[in-house]
Amino acid sequence: MTRKDDTAQADDAAAPTGATPSVDAHLKEIVVLKEELNAFRDLAGRAQADLLNAKARGEREADDLRKYASESMIRKILPTLDNFQRAFQHVPSELATHEWVKGVSAIEADLMSQMTAAGLKRMQSVHQPVDASRHEILTAGPGPIDTVIEVFEEGYELNGKVLRPAKVKVGDGSEKA
Repeated sequence: MTRKDDTAQADDAAAPTGATPSVDAHLKEIVVLKEELNAFRDLAGRAQADLLNAKARGEREADDLRKYASESMIRKILPTLDNFQRAFQHVPSELATHEWVKGVSAIEADLMSQMTAAGLKRMQSVHQPVDASRHEILTAGPGPIDTVIEVFEEGYELNGKVLRPAKVKVGDGSEKA
């Protein structure tokens, strides 16, 4: 037997024999049904909102996965980029224009170009205020206080996220000798 049948039987029992169910009973049933309808609408709205939130969260997570999937490999390549930089700093002046050095320089430039396309960016640190999230302070020396005056190892970001902080020397506020 359905709920409606139960209500109708209850109304029939309350009404005199042969009389139709009372209007009050029907109004009470309408009120109960409206409350149930509103509860179901609320439940459906919440379920829809939960679904939309889950979809948006899934899209964000997939986007982050795509953006940072290469992070592990790029971390492994950073020492190679550092070695290129150190090597170019120590090229003897008489070899600076040698074809072999130019070729190695072109390889380094191509590697850096590929890394930039993947979202890697070298941080600019010299003459910048110290930022604990971007700089690892190794020493201090004469120069403007809390300002990076020398970079020992470059820092890098991957799609805006600090991948490796720069290792730096900061000013201690004293004048240069």
